[in-house]
Amino acid sequence: MADRLAGKTLVDYAVPYIYNPDVAHPWPTPWGTMPKLDPCDTDSLGEQIQRALPRTKVVKSFVTQEQATVVNPEVVAGGDHTMFLASEHADAKQQVIELLKLYGWTDILDLGPLVCARGMEMYAHMHSAIGFGLGQQFGGHFGIKVVR
Repeated sequence: MADRLAGKTLVDYAVPYIYNPDVAHPWPTPWGTMPKLDPCDTDSLGEQIQRALPRTKVVKSFVTQEQATVVNPEVVAGGDHTMFLASEHADAKQQVIELLKLYGWTDILDLGPLVCARGMEMYAHMHSAIGFGLGQQFGGHFGIKVVR
């Protein structure tokens, strides 16, 4: 598999959830206990994928939005919200930016190197909390706007 992906761009849009975790202070949600993030803080799934596939150009993106919103940002506020990406590979980031523009994204923020995938993955809990605050059971169609 690694040979077939060598030189290619791979978009990592996964959240490294562990479902039904055995934790001391569980976070109850409408569907059960909130999944735990692993890795968290000192590593990210994006970085792990890059280490496992060193000749592949890994870009972390899409992870801060529900998938239906990723491919159609206009369903939220006419598309006036921010999409993030991070990678070590400028050319791969540009490919992902062009794809996002095709989807309709106009506000794309490059967070820098792949280590920034940690923040995007950890945002998953905040995304859920916002959804709960909006009265949504799972996921939700809303966006985050970075005001500059």
